[in-house]
Amino acid sequence: MVCPKIVRCMGAALAAALACCCAAQTTDFLPRLAHGEQLRLQDRYQEARTVFLNLLRDMRNDQSNQRLEALVEDNLGLDDQDRGDYAGAETAYNHGVDLLRGEPVYDSVMIDVKTHLAELYLAENRPRDAESLLREGRTDASHAPKPASMQLATLNEDLAVACIMRRKLSETEGLLREAQALVENTYGPDSPRLSSSLFSYAGLLVTEHKYDEAIPPAERAWHILAHSTLTIPKPYVASALSVMGMVYYHAGRLDQAEEYARKSVDLAEASLGARHPRVGLYLWNYALILRTAGRKNEAKAAQKKADAILDQPPSSSSGGYTVNVDSLR
Repeated sequence: MVCPKIVRCMGAALAAALACCCAAQTTDFLPRLAHGEQLRLQDRYQEARTVFLNLLRDMRNDQSNQRLEALVEDNLGLDDQDRGDYAGAETAYNHGVDLLRGEPVYDSVMIDVKTHLAELYLAENRPRDAESLLREGRTDASHAPKPASMQLATLNEDLAVACIMRRKLSETEGLLREAQALVENTYGPDSPRLSSSLFSYAGLLVTEHKYDEAIPPAERAWHILAHSTLTIPKPYVASALSVMGMVYYHAGRLDQAEEYARKSVDLAEASLGARHPRVGLYLWNYALILRTAGRKNEAKAAQKKADAILDQPPSSSSGGYTVNVDSLR
């Protein structure tokens, strides 16, 4: 049986809430929002948070439209989650939902905010809560006049991860194949965005003990990322490395497993900080591999560091979980 910690490392893809906002702006709100998003994608989380907080203050003074304000709250939530302030992220997401109460249930920003809240629940190992929100989101998205393919793909990927974590596997493959088809039809078979579905599918196969079968989709996902001409965010690469390590571990290829797992820890520490919750998950995986390889002292040291991180309240740590995959497009 695969530990939920391993599945959580696979990280479902996130869609950025970049929907159009009505009403002409007489200030520089949209450029400032874009600046904050770029800072977050550069792992400059505290600077991005300052931009978002200042933007919210000025928007409220200006009585700007609530849809744009909800978009800023959503970005603030993503940034808080990146920094590991899960309580702050949940507050921001809920503020965003409240601001959109008057919008149709299929409103694109509303669905994105709820999806990000569900992804927060996945990060906190609350798959039951995530599943409820994601199923609701899929229903709401289907009622849109023109359903957004990438929004549906993200909902499918996230719901698949929630189902894997809950060992509800009967519909998971169908969800991931549908998500993969949506991404390929939109961006093509070599899009980095496709890696999320492929890695999650590899995770499903590992959960089903189909270890050798998990290698091809995982290696395809890694090949796409490694050969992409786009700049892939370092936290996402670290997550991909950890998945590769665990796939190889379960397939009995310990040398490759150790190499990928070690690289995932090093990259995550460099980009997210040594006390980041995701670093704890990657260290947990690395310790497992080292222990299996008979390197007990190194395994014990890695496990000790992992436990110290994973045992602390997520809201007090220095990092977070989500990675904005919109930059992969």
